[in-house]
Order: sequence, then structure tokens, then C-alpha cells
Amino acid sequence: MEVLTNRQKKALETRERLLKTSLDLFNKYGYEHVSVEQITKACNVSKGTFYTHFPSKYDVILEKFKELDHFYSTVEKNIDGALPASEKILLVYQEQMKYLTNVVGKDLLRTVYTAAMTNQVQQDHYLINPQRKIFQIMNTYIEEGIQQGEFRQNISIPNIQAIIQRCMRANVYDWLIHSEDFDLASEMSQFTKIVLNGLKSNK
Repeated sequence: MEVLTNRQKKALETRERLLKTSLDLFNKYGYEHVSVEQITKACNVSKGTFYTHFPSKYDVILEKFKELDHFYSTVEKNIDGALPASEKILLVYQEQMKYLTNVVGKDLLRTVYTAAMTNQVQQDHYLINPQRKIFQIMNTYIEEGIQQGEFRQNISIPNIQAIIQRCMRANVYDWLIHSEDFDLASEMSQFTKIVLNGLKSNK
């Protein structure tokens, strides 16, 4: 195990402070109303220090949100390979929704969705980036479903993936605007089952 120098430890501490302070400010004032200058003043560091750690303020959000990728990899490893593709997709989504509810929380998700709708974020933002682990996993399951005759052959893999992605985003959005009695994992499961049934072949 590599031992960090004092300078490296201090850099990590600064990065974590910038991350936490940024997210706190985004949650309090709204992503679009917080500047890099406000973040650096609150942390008592220079703008140059901020940009050493994060290319932009949106990258602060991505840094936190990308923790999900490690979680998806863990979920994938624990799924029975013998299950039908549709059941694998449901299991991944159910675990994802539990994680979003219990670990990520509404505040951060609201910030991510709000930031995605501002003109300060590039079009190919994280929510729809095809390189995300969740989408790579879904692609694998969709390909399996088509090859095994579970899913319809007349809909392309990208189109099926787009439909399934919209299930996820639509349910998360509903969760964000509903009261606490909205069970995200349960609602996601019901909604996605209906959509997946519509994608299945009539064999």
C-alpha cells in the first residue's frame, strides 16, 4: 500500500473540502446560483486551487455521482447469469433505486437533474453518457435478450436501451417531485416490468 506524503494528504483534504462545500452550497442556493468564486471563498482557497482539482463546477457533481459506477459493478457481479435478461435488468434497477434512496438522497439527485437542464453543462452530460457503467451493463443484458429471443428483433439495441433509460429517469424525476411516501424501488419495478413486457417477442 502506497504511503501518502503530507503534501498529498493535504491535497486530498482540500479536494474533499471543496467537494463537500460545493454540494452544500448547491443544495442551499441551487446549482445555477453558485459560482466557483463563492465555493473558493467558503473554503478559503484560490480559484486556481479549485481548478487543480475540478475542471468545472459540474465536475464536482460528477465526482460524487460517479461513485455509483463502483456500486453497479458490485451489483452486476452478484446477479445470477442464468436469469432471463429482463429479470437482470429489473434487479439492477431495483438495487440502483435503493442506493439512490438510501445513500445518494434527493438533495444530490435534484442538484444533478437541475444542473443537467442548465446551459452550463455540455450536451453529452453524465446522465446520458453511453460510457456510464449502468448503460454498458444494460447493453450486455439487451444483447443477451435479443440473442436468446426474449426481446423483439425489430427494435435496435440503441432504441431498446433508450426506452429502458427513460424508465429510470422518469421514475427518478417522479420521486424527486413526490412526497416521501413515493417508494422509488417499488414504483420503478412496476413501471419497468410493463415496459419490458412490451419489448418482449411474441414467441
